[in-house]
Amino acid sequence: MAEKWKIEQPEQLAIGEGVHRLRLSAVGGRINVLGVDGPAALEVNRISGPPLNVELEDGELTVKHGEDFRSGLWGWLTRGARQEVELSISVPPDALVELTVVSGPVVVSNFHERVTVKGVSGEITLAGVYGPTSVSTVSGAVTVEQATDDLKVKAVSGAITVLAGAGGDISLNTVAGSITVDLEDPMPGKVHASCVSGALTVRLPHDPDVEVNITSTSGRATTAFPEITRSRQPGSSRLGGVIGSGASQLKGHTVSGSITLLRRDPEEDAGIQDAGIQDAKPGFSGEEGIEDAR
Repeated sequence: MAEKWKIEQPEQLAIGEGVHRLRLSAVGGRINVLGVDGPAALEVNRISGPPLNVELEDGELTVKHGEDFRSGLWGWLTRGARQEVELSISVPPDALVELTVVSGPVVVSNFHERVTVKGVSGEITLAGVYGPTSVSTVSGAVTVEQATDDLKVKAVSGAITVLAGAGGDISLNTVAGSITVDLEDPMPGKVHASCVSGALTVRLPHDPDVEVNITSTSGRATTAFPEITRSRQPGSSRLGGVIGSGASQLKGHTVSGSITLLRRDPEEDAGIQDAGIQDAKPGFSGEEGIEDAR
């Protein structure tokens, strides 16, 4: 039998055990979703417009605020400004997560199974996603840290940043915005990144095994790896070559932006291996021997 709650003001709700799937939809506001061992719980800090509807049935938790999304864009445009909710929800880390948030920032952290996030406008941040992960948005930056399974990010307008990417395949696509990728061992089998207007920057481990093919229509090419060939022809710059065994594939393209391949310091690589992925805080320091093709 389903359990149902209707929340109309700030409130804390103990949902209980047994949640294996979360489906959340909201028109606007601020959404935090955390993977935490123990019973599921919900905290609503601010709400305006209609009540927040919460339902738990057969392990599936549904949280919904705002106009029925099947009513289309017109309903959001005419009433969305009055429909906002600020909430934090915790469910088990092995729960499946599906989020649809039209407008507002979203944070998702510490999940081991599939995570799907769909947005229209607002920043999306994911930290510690260890299962297959998919993000799509129209306008807003996307940041993903510690992704160890397949990762797919698609945006129309907004920068994409991936930190501590390892393990699964990575596919990144944005029209207007830069792409920055920091990769760790074990390297993903395939990495593909493309943007129309924006720079493409990738940092690799100090001694990777990777085949590289990155191009730009009108930008310059820069590499920190002597194994990578830099070439420029009218209408095209390219970074290409094989490092080590070439077991992984790195492909990318940008129309109007530079392409840069960086190399992590060996000391930083050793520190990441010693500390483990949960303690790694990668940045873009310590690039060695950068060469430029102009």
